[in-house]
Amino acid sequence: MELVFGRKYLDEITPEMIRAFREARLELQRSPATINRDLSCLRQILGIAVKEELIQKSPFFGGRVEFLHEKGRERTLSFDEERKYLKVAVPVLSDVGIIMVEMGLRPGEIFQLRREDVRIEPSAPYVHVREGKSDRAVRDVPITSRALPVLNRRVSKAKGEYLFPRRVGNGYDWSRPMTELEPAHQRALRKSGIEPPFRLYDLRHTYGTRAIEAGIDVFSVAKLMGHADLETTQRYVHLSKGHLEVGSPRDRS
Repeated sequence: MELVFGRKYLDEITPEMIRAFREARLELQRSPATINRDLSCLRQILGIAVKEELIQKSPFFGGRVEFLHEKGRERTLSFDEERKYLKVAVPVLSDVGIIMVEMGLRPGEIFQLRREDVRIEPSAPYVHVREGKSDRAVRDVPITSRALPVLNRRVSKAKGEYLFPRRVGNGYDWSRPMTELEPAHQRALRKSGIEPPFRLYDLRHTYGTRAIEAGIDVFSVAKLMGHADLETTQRYVHLSKGHLEVGSPRDRS
């Protein structure tokens, strides 16, 4: 790590440096899982620095640094697993989880939602995603009937710019978005007893898989999820096949 970052201060670390670190670890033939753990540790350190106001913004913010794909890590939750998880999740995690599994937004996109991004139109409510990993990440995503009350409540109770404000002490800074949910996610996993455990991002994978299973064409799913290319979306076709083969429950009731 020192070879890449040297004696840089935390506020001098850029996404380019982190990507260089990732590539250097790959050249040393470290496994994707090991590299991702390194990146996760660095992201947590930088997240704490943001929380303590030592730096203004994490270079991981907005998905500017991608984690490596780990074979076999992506998975789709069953409806039963989803219920167990959301039942024990703290309110903010439950809200984020519902939006992810219902609308396919990335965690960072949800954290960045502002009041003006939520258009509660009677006939066709939608959320405007204003920035992301690529130009195609900027998009309008329809709000489902299940996600609508969550967003309605967030909009009505917002006391500032962001719907998901940053926690500061015992209160909130409504002028800045939250940046981290991993501790809450880990607690919900422990309480739910779900095995094998899953990543928060797998709620987005669950959305993609269910969308394909529901008969939505790959091009539409790619547009809804803000994918830069169809190759990324195609993996949900394979996840969907595997999901159906194990007889995952389809009944939400």
